[in-house]
Amino acid sequence: MRVLVTGASGHIGGAAALALSNSGHDVVGLSRGTSDSLPPALQQVQLDIGEGDFVESATQTIARCDAVVHAAAALEPGLYSEALSRTNCWGTQQLLRLAHEWEVHDFVYISGVAVIGLPQAHPITEEHPTRPESAYTASKLFGEHLVSLYAKEHACGTSLRVTSPVGPGLRAKRIFSTFIDRALRGDALAVAGKGGRRQDYVDVRDVASALKRCLERHVPGVLNIGSGVPVSNLELAEAVVSTLQSDSTVCCEGEPGPDEQLCWDVSLQKAREALGYEPEHSLEDSVRALAAEMQAGT
Repeated sequence: MRVLVTGASGHIGGAAALALSNSGHDVVGLSRGTSDSLPPALQQVQLDIGEGDFVESATQTIARCDAVVHAAAALEPGLYSEALSRTNCWGTQQLLRLAHEWEVHDFVYISGVAVIGLPQAHPITEEHPTRPESAYTASKLFGEHLVSLYAKEHACGTSLRVTSPVGPGLRAKRIFSTFIDRALRGDALAVAGKGGRRQDYVDVRDVASALKRCLERHVPGVLNIGSGVPVSNLELAEAVVSTLQSDSTVCCEGEPGPDEQLCWDVSLQKAREALGYEPEHSLEDSVRALAAEMQAGT
């Protein structure tokens, strides 16, 4: 199968392009930049999905693809960010137009479980009410609706609500990578409050596996993709130190914040039934993989 993967120089897009290529698919990686971590044989195309002439440029540059995996996104947090509108909203519309012209078999969109806002019911299923709390998550929910509307008349449309992706290729300076960096240097790991906030960390390689299964099984609709195991900030810090056999200490600092009791216990039942999805990489696997990249300077 010939697959267009957007955001191929990013975390999820890069993992998806690599996994699909290794599985024998003909992959075209689309992004505004290029990635040295992708196989040399994989075609990489530099185009901006937010530009007005994107569809015309894409049809002239890229041979027809059978499927589209849309992982590209602007991550800017601002309410008035032009990039959010151009890339996440207009860009998604343009990709759907391109998919329509190509008559693709499957369109898989990368969303996030954060589109629900704050968890109101447990476990968190795909039926949980959606109340985005930022312009970014609102734009991702908008993308979900576009894919759903498109799928009513065209290709199979799937939106994957990914939890918190970690593991190889993670670039953002978030709590996961910060803890690993400090543990590798032997510095203390400071946890805010009592460290009670619980998050679902999913290895990006498991996300890529779910994407492959979507293309194989043609499953429409919205699916949660995570590890199924919520981990507190304190537990994460302790796991990082233990896994890396670091001399770092773990300490709790400050008063408990308003999110101390938050728990992202995400249900994977629908993905398990529809895709046969089962996470294969443990939290320790993710820690070791990212730590190895940090030590290698990649």
